[in-house]
Amino acid sequence: MTTRQELITLLIIVIINTLIALGYFLFGIYDTRRHEEHRLTKYTILSIFMFLCPIAGPVVLALGTIMYHIFFDSSIDLAAVTFSKERVDILDHPDVESEINLVPMEEAIIIDDKENLRQLLLTVLRGDISKSINAVTKALNSADSEASHYAASAIMDINNEFQNTLQKFHAQLESDPNDKEVNQLFIEYLIKMLNTNFLSDLELRTYVYTLSQTCQSVYDFDKTFMKTMYYSNLINLLVRIGDIQSAHLWVPRLLAEFPDDMETYRCLLKFYYTIHDKENFFKHLERLKKSDIAIDKDLLELIRIYQPSVS
Repeated sequence: MTTRQELITLLIIVIINTLIALGYFLFGIYDTRRHEEHRLTKYTILSIFMFLCPIAGPVVLALGTIMYHIFFDSSIDLAAVTFSKERVDILDHPDVESEINLVPMEEAIIIDDKENLRQLLLTVLRGDISKSINAVTKALNSADSEASHYAASAIMDINNEFQNTLQKFHAQLESDPNDKEVNQLFIEYLIKMLNTNFLSDLELRTYVYTLSQTCQSVYDFDKTFMKTMYYSNLINLLVRIGDIQSAHLWVPRLLAEFPDDMETYRCLLKFYYTIHDKENFFKHLERLKKSDIAIDKDLLELIRIYQPSVS
């Protein structure tokens, strides 16, 4: 083989090796985009190794991969493996006798049933406290000092968690104020927490305005991000803190964006009933009757309750 042929052969080997290394690196970019847990660093280092070690690099890595799959890959069906607590909970049947013997929180407080109240509080505190805030708040009014202490400690923990979560949302929105998913999660979190009773009147007013400002920002940027429940809950919360003027601002917006939604009329009828606006109440009730909107039993019952009071 002449020197010229040797150079051509070497050049072909280098080109093929470079293409293999580049192909591996491009595959790494594709793989890390599909699987966030995978890191591009591994692919970068191995690509450089293959590029600097023609033939030997790709061969060593190929043999290593083959040996791994033959001797070390146990092919475990990960779909059959779970660390989820839910799978365990299915086998853990509820203590029916214990649950039946527990009286509701209000009854335990009214009849001063200390034993049941403490047992109920401990049961609630063992679970997800955030789902039982209203029940825990009611226990603050108990004459039993120990139960009140449990409840106060739980409310303090909830408040701390609430503040920490708000800080995380604010930090995320500072980096990208128009992130649709983060804004929606923030609004839904505020709605969930503000519809409980663990905040003082001043705190409630402050965070309702935080919700209002967030909704306004989302509405200004792209109102299609707004859901029916965002409008209705904001209106109800503004009425709750006595800011009827601000609530009035959102009512026509809700009607304009969701004119054929049953929840829209549920919110409007409740709003006009609350502020004693007879004219608008019957105007929207008549519009609802003439529409093709399917009315559920709850809304029918509300109309039966509201209508005589407004008339």
